[in-house]
Amino acid sequence: MGNGNDLVASVDIGTSKVAIIIAEPEDGIMRVLGQGISDSEGVKRGSIANPKLVSNSIKRALKNAHENCNVDIYNVNVNISDPHLTVVNREGHVSISGKKVTRNDVVSAIKTASATPTPTNKQVLESIPNHFTIDQNLDYVKVNKPIGLEAKVLGAQMHIISVSNQGVSNVQKSIEQSDLGIDRIVLDSISNSEVFVSQDEKDNGICVVDIGAGVTNISVFTNGGITYNDIFQIAGNDITESIAYAFDTSFDEAERLKIGHGRAKVKHSNKDRLIKFEQINNSEERYLSNYSLIEVIEDSCCQLFSTIKKNLKKQKLDRSIKSGFILTGGSSLLPGFDDLFRNSFKIRTKIGAVDRNKIRGKELIITNPRYSSAMGLVLYSNDESYFDETHTEEESNILSKFKEKLLNF
Repeated sequence: MGNGNDLVASVDIGTSKVAIIIAEPEDGIMRVLGQGISDSEGVKRGSIANPKLVSNSIKRALKNAHENCNVDIYNVNVNISDPHLTVVNREGHVSISGKKVTRNDVVSAIKTASATPTPTNKQVLESIPNHFTIDQNLDYVKVNKPIGLEAKVLGAQMHIISVSNQGVSNVQKSIEQSDLGIDRIVLDSISNSEVFVSQDEKDNGICVVDIGAGVTNISVFTNGGITYNDIFQIAGNDITESIAYAFDTSFDEAERLKIGHGRAKVKHSNKDRLIKFEQINNSEERYLSNYSLIEVIEDSCCQLFSTIKKNLKKQKLDRSIKSGFILTGGSSLLPGFDDLFRNSFKIRTKIGAVDRNKIRGKELIITNPRYSSAMGLVLYSNDESYFDETHTEEESNILSKFKEKLLNF
């Protein structure tokens, strides 16, 4: 059973929290009607370890959401963050029997490009078309809407996302035990990008970095489409654990120090000061230097940045990100975090800001990073605009640009 009155609902299952957003389309924009949030149980490093505990967290968030807007929901979009994630970009080609590309040709090209072997313990979560190519004079022209264009061969480039069967099963159990149904399971890093990334940024090259409590997700977009995703098991809790280890204190006390006094980078305009804190098995009053705390946080952040940098370089994507980075997730709001990231990568970096042309609602909700993934999930849908037929004027523009390219060559 679907949600009534065109409602769209989402459940974001995270390491530290479960967030729910309920929205409805209004004049081409999603309007948030209500939200719910609860502490997360049963999730370790972004992965569901105990579906029963997760379902209890979802039920608490549902109750919170119902109190907010008094609306019943039945089906939801839900995220998955799987450490066994694999992604591959594949291209497939089909010959065109007629003069122009048809819908069936596009379907065949997608099917050919998506035909990739999958291990028995994994399944394809989604195959996303990045772009298509049509042949002209033994060369290829990149297009987004191939139907109606003259061609002898049509190519489709697909971004194929595979996750573990166990990961999907645990998500399904968690939702079903919450008395909900699933409309769609979406990779967490992709859902986040729906809220913050513009098409121009996707065209120029952009990387979205979501620093959660248990894991950090990245998504890279180039040439208008999704190119790469990955998950790193180093995130906000690792910063807290570094503080706990450095000052021999509990995780909860280290979290208090991080949130109350932490920065990602020393701000030399501020004088150093002493901070009172509690050590494990020590009842005496203890104090630490604020600068010392910040140095520990900075070192931990730089370890994460180094991991991301090495990964992007290994994938040969480090020079493709012309529009820079968008940061989101709770840890990105640590004072100085974006400055430290910018200094490390030497490229444009900004904290993610919600696109008001896509989603609207109470300011305290849509600007709260704890709801960003849940908002992205209600925005996420199958983009099948590539099935729209290219009009004659569009076709002429595409071919004239290609002919100009050949002449210049």
